Amino acid sequence: MRLAGKVAIVTGSGSGMGRAIAIEFAKNGAAILVADLNLDAAHETVQQIEAKSGRAIALGMDVTSRADTIKMCDKAVRQFGRIDILVNNAGSRCVKHFLDHTEADWHRMIDINLTGHFLCAQAAVPHFLKFGKGKIINLASIAAHTGRPDRVAYCAAKAGVIGLTKALAMDLRGRNICVTAISPGSIATPMNAAAATSSDVNWGGETVVGRWGQPEDVAYAAVFLASDESDYITGSEILVEGGWLYGRARDGEI
Repeated sequence: MRLAGKVAIVTGSGSGMGRAIAIEFAKNGAAILVADLNLDAAHETVQQIEAKSGRAIALGMDVTSRADTIKMCDKAVRQFGRIDILVNNAGSRCVKHFLDHTEADWHRMIDINLTGHFLCAQAAVPHFLKFGKGKIINLASIAAHTGRPDRVAYCAAKAGVIGLTKALAMDLRGRNICVTAISPGSIATPMNAAAATSSDVNWGGETVVGRWGQPEDVAYAAVFLASDESDYITGSEILVEGGWLYGRARDGEI
């Protein structure tokens, strides 16, 4: 029970990686506030946690709303007495050519994928300071490191998450608050369902590991970063992408 006695907020945990993180945290002893724009989906995650004797509550909220992020943290404290961990997982993706991106598309990607992380952190940090310790885990992406096609706003936002993580770690130095990032690659989530089930692409086979990642692969990394075992790690990033990003060979080498 690596997270026994801890309280975690996981945004976007109504499905996919966020749900897997929330469930794995609960398995490891944490009480969870399941935050999602889709309240019904959040309740489904809570039901799965409670079915295995975990503790969780659901909250419908929008990470781009400062008022909602404050409400989220206040609810966690009222229900569980404290906050120890914030996982900024909520995200969205826009796939269209650069010239077809509208200004609204651009702002939506930045607001959900980057500003939301910032607002949630600002809401949570005062509670961390009060309780003497905290962990912030920001979900970034391999898109932060490479120019993915037709994802200009998404790539920009995810690169911003890496910058936010490093800068926030510095701003919180000496406060016993660690800030880290996880950059997933090809993970078989609902967002990637079309590619994961397609016979026309082989994203899993392109990895060094040779398969698609599962949401649980990300959750296991998150448990480590949320635990006391990672207390000497801050400003850093874990890549959960099966070696795809840096594992490359030229034609004829293999």
